[in-house]
Amino acid sequence: MGLRKRLLLLAGTLAVFNLVLWGLPQLAPEVPGRYEGVAGPTSQRPTDSAVRTTAPPLPSGFPSMERPPQITVGDGEPQPITTKYGLTYNIPAGWDNWSDGVAGWDFDDGSSVVFGSLGFYARTECSDGEYTELAMTGMTGRRMTDLVETARIEVERADLIFSGSDEPKKATVTITGPHTFSIGDRPAVRYRATATDIPEAAEKCRSSSATFDVITTPGYASAETVVFVVHAARGVEDALTDSDIDQLISTIRRS
Repeated sequence: MGLRKRLLLLAGTLAVFNLVLWGLPQLAPEVPGRYEGVAGPTSQRPTDSAVRTTAPPLPSGFPSMERPPQITVGDGEPQPITTKYGLTYNIPAGWDNWSDGVAGWDFDDGSSVVFGSLGFYARTECSDGEYTELAMTGMTGRRMTDLVETARIEVERADLIFSGSDEPKKATVTITGPHTFSIGDRPAVRYRATATDIPEAAEKCRSSSATFDVITTPGYASAETVVFVVHAARGVEDALTDSDIDQLISTIRRS
């Protein structure tokens, strides 16, 4: 499968963990800063020689920030993850907090997507040296202002996330939504992609079914629209329930 999941931890220097290293030049175009997320998929698979492009400026007077201060909590307490988009969300105490990391997918069609401000649930090493997790959360920013359209574009990536375009077998993906709700006093939109019969799941150290929840809401800084995702294995021991995912989403709030 051509799909490759990549992960970096940005903490002073770039350390490669279980996924293919992305050099900083490969994160083009950067939107809106160099730490978390990108404006959208690149037109081709990023390479060291890729030409960097300049993202359009934010609207006049729209605030931006580089790296937000993180909140320290005691052992056993939910972990807040603050983002440069002016939003914060919580992950449970037992999760891995990779607030300075980015992770994403490189697709067979040449596009890619990256999320920052990460949380990982039950991340373990597989026998082939790769890593897997029961769930991942993350955020990124987009310059689009249509919440429904933005969320729809993101959730439709599930076809490529769960099975590459060059694979003879495809996962069965069903999309539900849009569902509208509020985060504070601002509108939000939610879509869900449910994937079953994911090909070669056992061989690739993953579950044969999963969900991919996408939430969009206006940003307070650095991007006009914020995209929050929950990628979760389903149908396996200790997998998140729908209530668990709803709880994660309910913690999104203004920083």
